Amino acid sequence: MGLELKVSTTEALDASLLAGNVFRSRSFPVLRSVLLALVLTLIVTVVDQFAAPILLTTSPLWVTFAFLLLVWRRGELLLSGGDATLERSFSTWRLGTFAAMHVALVLLSRLFAGAVAPFAGTPTFSGTLVGLGRLAVLIPTVVLFSFAYWKQLLRAYSSEAKAAVLVLTVNVPGRVLEAIWPWYGRAFGWFIYVLARSFVPGLTYDVGPEPSIIGPLQDTSIVFACSGISAFELLAYIFGLVIVLDWNCLRKGRAILVYFGCLFFMLVSNAFRIASLVVLGNRGFADFVSPFHNSAGAVFFCSIFLVYLSLTYRWMTERRQLR
Repeated sequence: MGLELKVSTTEALDASLLAGNVFRSRSFPVLRSVLLALVLTLIVTVVDQFAAPILLTTSPLWVTFAFLLLVWRRGELLLSGGDATLERSFSTWRLGTFAAMHVALVLLSRLFAGAVAPFAGTPTFSGTLVGLGRLAVLIPTVVLFSFAYWKQLLRAYSSEAKAAVLVLTVNVPGRVLEAIWPWYGRAFGWFIYVLARSFVPGLTYDVGPEPSIIGPLQDTSIVFACSGISAFELLAYIFGLVIVLDWNCLRKGRAILVYFGCLFFMLVSNAFRIASLVVLGNRGFADFVSPFHNSAGAVFFCSIFLVYLSLTYRWMTERRQLR
């Protein structure tokens, strides 16, 4: 007895789509291609900055280097969807476009260097635009891969990409603080005065162009160098080293909170540090205060950072408990 098997056009189409989806759902290793792109970006960025000094800034270098380290620390991932096998190496036309974009960027930077140089590094709107423009050295990297492949990469390494972008914020608090210092400096000086006045009778606070705390034996002027923001920027890099070493066991959201909490903790600790110097200086230890203020600041901030890290490290690396 013979049976005739009939397959409808719709069923054949469904089978074809199913086979296509199975093929497209295969996963491919991507670590090598990402690392190559990042290393190439680092090298060409340095070349650009030598060729056009107006582009000189550490921000794109730190962002790229941070992303490279975190991707390397994360290790190989499997990328799902799309024809990722075509992206394991850079095509000739993509490399050519990448190089051409960098050459054009260097030529434009040299052309307009004289016009933008007066604003570079200034805490103004124009200076901010110049700083953002320097990040344009990262744009040509986009052409090394297709849009679909970049989308998959950023999905796979989303935490690493966010952390790399966060590196850009290391210098932001300092720039913001410098811009608002005329107002923040007065509030900062008043807070120090409030902390110290209970221990020094006759202490007064002079709100002027340069806030000063007037004491019976020593006067203390509050200038921008007293803000402690430079110490935070230095310790942020040390914190970054901790992040890289422990990246695979971190709870990423908590690590971000710890990072921003470090800024607040450092600023408050610095206020207590200066208040203690005001008290000691007006209690007969002025000869001790001056060298201590100049030489022991780094020791103080490192000690405070270690205390802060010891208090937050376990919470930052605590594993999620399944319920």
